[in-house]
Amino acid sequence: MPLLLDRFAIDGPNGIHPCLVTVPARCSLRDAKEASDWRLFQLDVARSLAAQLATAVSLVHSQGYAHGDLHLGTCMLQLPCSLNNISVEQLYAKFGAPEPEPVVRSDGKPTSSAPGVPPYVAKPLWRGIPSDELALGEAKLLLVDFGVAFRPSDKSRFQSYTHLVLRPPEGFFEPTAPLSFASDIWSLGCSIFELLGYRSLVDGIITPQDEIMAQQVHLQGRLPSEWWDKWELREKWLDETGKPLSNERDIWSWDRQFDEWVNVLRPSCGTDMVKDDEKAVLLELLRWMLAWRPGERPSAEDVLEAAWMKQ
Repeated sequence: MPLLLDRFAIDGPNGIHPCLVTVPARCSLRDAKEASDWRLFQLDVARSLAAQLATAVSLVHSQGYAHGDLHLGTCMLQLPCSLNNISVEQLYAKFGAPEPEPVVRSDGKPTSSAPGVPPYVAKPLWRGIPSDELALGEAKLLLVDFGVAFRPSDKSRFQSYTHLVLRPPEGFFEPTAPLSFASDIWSLGCSIFELLGYRSLVDGIITPQDEIMAQQVHLQGRLPSEWWDKWELREKWLDETGKPLSNERDIWSWDRQFDEWVNVLRPSCGTDMVKDDEKAVLLELLRWMLAWRPGERPSAEDVLEAAWMKQ
């Protein structure tokens, strides 16, 4: 987690906004992948980042909190050097001065007529690195963005704010049941797969929730009966056994997903492939983390004790 350096409040036109100052980060893991042509981390780097993320989640859970929004966009890389001991002038000399851009209203009116609107903004400095160029010694992770974190023992949370492709099924089928630490474990499992592969486990940035659920059934099999019976739109994609109705829609099993999204491009970009023995223990862990029922998933401590993590 990032170190808190300072705090202050801004009194603006929409109220008072508390602000926290933390150590600067390099870029998110998602940004690092998007900056790469291959969208892959070196295998030893991916392993390290997965272990660091699981450790961070375990630490958060040990303090009684669930993060509530785990994905590669909320995982940042630390800067390889400290900026604490250089002056503003030295900072600008090293990275370049900010380039202000005027704020222009779409209606053509001057910005001065809108309270709280600044005359200009400055683009953030890009200090990122493509994922395939990240060295193991620089792969130091920060888990950030605790804006929707919650403490299950203090207050019940019913709505999941995680991206649909990472959202646990209980958020869809049990909207009146409070979420738990197990919701983080589902998202953590999806994130670990994405760290190793060049794309996410489930496809669908703008895909409807029901179609995402159909993809998840391809992986994990038929839903628990109490969920299967209440899923009204399942007949659009799946038969009673959970198989696709359309011949055009293949079943993407765990093995097929892993071979296509994790291993197939690795020789081309000069990084090691995951061998069969490692693949077996890793898929065993991911299947456990993505168990349908929250109570059947491992705790964060269990994840750290799993064979893949320890070996």
